[in-house]
Amino acid sequence: MRNVSEIGCVSISYRTASAALRGRLAFAEDILRTMLGRLTDTGLQSVILCTCSRTEVYYCGDGKASAVGLLSEFSGVSSEELLPHTDVYLNEAAVTHLFNVAGGINSMVLGEDEILHQTRNAYKLAVSCGSAGYELNRCFQSALACGRKIRSETFISQIPISTATIAANTAAALGENVRVLVIGASGSIGSSVLKNLLAHKNVTVSATSRNHGTDICLDKRVNVVDYDDRYREIAACGCVISATSSPHYTVTLHDIKSHGISGKRTYIDLAVPADIDRSLSGYEGSQLIGIDDIGRLAKQNNTAREDSARAAALMISRETDRLLKELLFHWNEPYLRSAEELMSTDPRGIVFALKKGLDASGFESVLNILTEM
Repeated sequence: MRNVSEIGCVSISYRTASAALRGRLAFAEDILRTMLGRLTDTGLQSVILCTCSRTEVYYCGDGKASAVGLLSEFSGVSSEELLPHTDVYLNEAAVTHLFNVAGGINSMVLGEDEILHQTRNAYKLAVSCGSAGYELNRCFQSALACGRKIRSETFISQIPISTATIAANTAAALGENVRVLVIGASGSIGSSVLKNLLAHKNVTVSATSRNHGTDICLDKRVNVVDYDDRYREIAACGCVISATSSPHYTVTLHDIKSHGISGKRTYIDLAVPADIDRSLSGYEGSQLIGIDDIGRLAKQNNTAREDSARAAALMISRETDRLLKELLFHWNEPYLRSAEELMSTDPRGIVFALKKGLDASGFESVLNILTEM
């Protein structure tokens, strides 16, 4: 059998890199389009998945050097600095990794829901840019289908514990009556945080808006605050959750002091790059919980999901095996036609070739299949 195409993944994730480094690899959509175009120009298929916990370049072709070089160029981080924080997966390992990512098995929070949507959006962007060919189309379509199946058929989907859920639960656990301000409530993470907070009866929710509330949840229980008035609202809140895509801080120690805001608060920063000034940690007894802290908090929830993870792993194993066979068949179809012609003229020659090329177990499997046909 001939594998004529290399499928690979260059991955920099929460497992290998700090939030600070990942923040430098958080690319906006227009940049991602440019990067996909550049890879297409080199003859590679590509899909780029970019989230707060990972930036990954999936490719088909000889693409490792191109992928690392592109990440270096657009992040401003040298290849030498990136490589120690980079995992590279090839062929079967790359396909399995993609399925694990889409299935939530490789997430900071086991079984999280956001990653499936983020993977789908990354694939849709690649399709719109024309950068995904047959191999990556089949890989992502199959991985997304498997991810949906995992969530519908395992315990993971029945108890969704995402970054947003943990943030909301952390805020709700602060006291009997908690007032929370959400900055960035119009984004995918922020809107999910908002929804989770509203499920807690002891929480009063405010949310910032840059468009007079037209960009966020219309639930009447949410007090909409103009973004420029956020510090006035912070003064009345015991907890602030920020989840924007801003390149700048949304809350700083300097502005807290200049607005005369005092007292202990809990700040939860779900953004990469960071939204909240690190200097606020410990200020007048305040605590700052970052995205990596959320990951550590998530570990206590993962134990209850181990059975579901094992079931998901078996599901992934079956689906990746099916996909890899499909790809091998696609890559080797011209050679299979030649074998078909030889089989019609010299069937024993094919059998003897299989006997020579396979170990005893593999040859026995082939003979069993042939005798049952």
